[in-house]
Amino acid sequence: MMKKSLIIGLTVSLVSILFSNSAFADIFSEEAKLGANAGAMNYCRGNFMTEDDNGRYNILALKTLEDFNGLSSQDKVKALVYKKAAEDGDYLGKPLTQERCEDLRKLLYVQYGKPSVSN
Repeated sequence: MMKKSLIIGLTVSLVSILFSNSAFADIFSEEAKLGANAGAMNYCRGNFMTEDDNGRYNILALKTLEDFNGLSSQDKVKALVYKKAAEDGDYLGKPLTQERCEDLRKLLYVQYGKPSVSN
């Protein structure tokens, strides 16, 4: 119970920081997009992946997580709020539907240029 309260408190603190005047311009920053993409690939893979596209979702989930993990600690804190929201089905303020997941997967697949997993 205490752990859940701590997580809720941390989330509320992070959201209030993000929506402060100085951070308001960062809502759709590169960090926000990286976090949202990493979370969305996890959500979409778990909820809408088909056997035909499972390899693409798996690779994109790994590549977007790799980009997220490459952020500095300060940027990762910003990105974490968007990652968590996307993992819960909210991608930058809009719900992740099957169609939206498919569109995002295609966009990221093109962006990463048929990505391969690095060792």
